[in-house]
Amino acid sequence: MDWLPFVRLGIALVIAGSASISDWRKREVSDAHWAVMGVAGLALLAVQILQDNVDLSYLLFLLPMAWFFFDMLVERRGMFEDGINPLPIGLYLGSFAILAFLLSQFWNDGYIWQLMVIPILFVIIFFLYQFNIIKGGADAKALMAIALLIPRYPMIGPFPLVNVTVDATQYIMPFAILVLFNAALLTLVVPLVMLVYNLYKHDVKFPAMLFGYTMDLPDARNKFVWPMEYVKDGAVKISAFVKSDDSTEEQINQLEASGKTRIWVTPKIPFLIPITVSLLFSTIVGNIIFFLVR
Repeated sequence: MDWLPFVRLGIALVIAGSASISDWRKREVSDAHWAVMGVAGLALLAVQILQDNVDLSYLLFLLPMAWFFFDMLVERRGMFEDGINPLPIGLYLGSFAILAFLLSQFWNDGYIWQLMVIPILFVIIFFLYQFNIIKGGADAKALMAIALLIPRYPMIGPFPLVNVTVDATQYIMPFAILVLFNAALLTLVVPLVMLVYNLYKHDVKFPAMLFGYTMDLPDARNKFVWPMEYVKDGAVKISAFVKSDDSTEEQINQLEASGKTRIWVTPKIPFLIPITVSLLFSTIVGNIIFFLVR
């Protein structure tokens, strides 16, 4: 059995798990997590290329991937900010030149297209972030790091349960996109968890009980939550679908002035948590879409 999928998945779970804990506790994630994952991804990609006994020219692929990935993590002056910044321009031109060379040499070799999935995923995730489909910068960096570390579906013993029987599967929905898709599906479990919790606590108010829970008003000031209740025209109202903005403190002050001592809130759940759970779920279960369309 190939040992690379074990190592890749183990590294991804440990680092993503550590990042999730940090995000839950502080709502901050150090880029060091993704830097470590990126270094590991590049090293294991080199091992994979050597293990696959392909042309050693493929090792050149590591250079543009290293630049594309780590440039995302580094704060630097823009390429055309305050004049021309030649270093990043040169590195991008050199990176694209290397990719162009590899494509020209191995155009008909399926191996090059297996590797090209990585930069294509970088672009897709970048645009998903720019269009606010992926909300957080840490989430986008995590998915790019996963794309680099686990470029193909990890095959570990009998897993995934939904077999990847056709190579085209890897291109239709690459593993990093599958992780994103399954993470979004996992968030649908939250209303069920909230429902069970609120029934246990005997806090019954529909539909608020599907999206949040009650909390003492003073505690809401220091917790990572959004108030579901608000004051409008002198009356306290409630909305299950809160808008995340910067008026939380003012909203709590108004509720306090109205005499409220306990309010409904919805938790700010970092998306990194379902991404981390999805990593394991996607490895074990696989792509349920392909199971449904068979």
